Amino acid sequence: MTPPAESINSTPYHAALYGLISGFAILPDQRIEPLAGNDLDTALTRSNTVVWLHFNARIGAARDWIARCEPLPEAARRFLLETDDRKRLERTGDSLMGVISDIRYDFSLDFDPEQIATLRFYLDRRCLISTRRQPSYIAGQLRTAINTGHPFEGTAPLLIHLFKAQVSKINEITVRARDRLDDIEDQALAGQIRDQQAPLGGIRRLMVRLHHHFAPEYRLLQQLCRWSLDGFGEADHAALQDVAEEFHALVDDLTETQERAKLLQEELAARLAEQTNKNLYILSLFTALLLPPSLIAGIFGMNVVGVPGVQDGGEMAFWWVMLGMAAVSLLVLLILYLRRF
Repeated sequence: MTPPAESINSTPYHAALYGLISGFAILPDQRIEPLAGNDLDTALTRSNTVVWLHFNARIGAARDWIARCEPLPEAARRFLLETDDRKRLERTGDSLMGVISDIRYDFSLDFDPEQIATLRFYLDRRCLISTRRQPSYIAGQLRTAINTGHPFEGTAPLLIHLFKAQVSKINEITVRARDRLDDIEDQALAGQIRDQQAPLGGIRRLMVRLHHHFAPEYRLLQQLCRWSLDGFGEADHAALQDVAEEFHALVDDLTETQERAKLLQEELAARLAEQTNKNLYILSLFTALLLPPSLIAGIFGMNVVGVPGVQDGGEMAFWWVMLGMAAVSLLVLLILYLRRF
C-alpha cells in the first residue's frame, strides 16, 4: 500500500522545528530512535549511530539549521543550501554529495514538468542529510522502510535504498505508460483513430522527460561503483552494481517506450491521412459526376430569350433535359471506370 504523501503534518514528531520532515537515529542494535528538533545536534555527535535527517529546503528554519550545523563540513553545508539542480555526484575525501532526480507523490501520466523533483544529499560514514523543495517519493519510501524495521547497518544502504526506490517508481510509471499504449493500439486496430494523438503526445513527452532526468543517473551510479568510499563494504558495492544494471535496463525501457509512442503516432497519422484521402476521393467523384448536370442545369436555367424548350419544346422538354443530364453523368462514370479512377 502506498504511504501517504510526504508532508510535515504526516510525521509523528516535531517536524515543524527546523523544517525537519524525517529524522531517525539507527542504533547499533538496530533500534530506531525518531529524532525531534532538539535532538539533532546531539545525534550527529554520537558514535556507532547512523543518522538520517531529511529537511524541507523551502523552510527558512531548515536552511538556518544546516548553515550553523557544526558537525557538518563547510563544503557540505554550502552544497545542501545551493539551488543548482544539475544531476551530479561530488566526492570529498570519504564523504559524498550529490543531486539526484525524484518523483512527486502525486505523479500522474499527464505530462507536467513540475512532477519531476530533485533530492540533494550529503553522506559520510555516520550520517545522511538530505533536502528537497517538493514532496519526495523516494525519501518517503526510505522513511517507510525505516518505520517498518528494515535493517540498515550504515549510511551506504540508506543511499542504495533511495536509488532502488527510484528504479521501482520509474518502472511502475513505464508499465502504466505501456498499458495505456496497448489500449490506444487496440483502439487503433479497431478503427478508432480519432482523439488519440493528444494522449500519445503526452506519453511521448513524459518518456522524453524521464529519460532526460534519469538517464544521467546511470552514469553517476557507474561512477559511484568505481569509487572506494569509507563505509561502503563489498556487499554495498555489489548492491550498487545491481542497482546500476537495473538503471541501465530502466533507461532502455524508457527509450523503447518513447520509440513505441512515436511509431504509434506515425501509424495513427498515416491512417488518419489515408482516411482523409479516401473521403476526399469520394467527394471528388461526386463532384466529377455532378459537374456536367450542374452545367446543363445552369444553361437551361438562364433567363434569356432563345433557350431551347421554353417556347417550342412541348411538354416533354423537361424530361429530355433530365434524360440528357443522366446520360452525361453515366458517360462520366464510364470514363472514370475505364481510366481506373
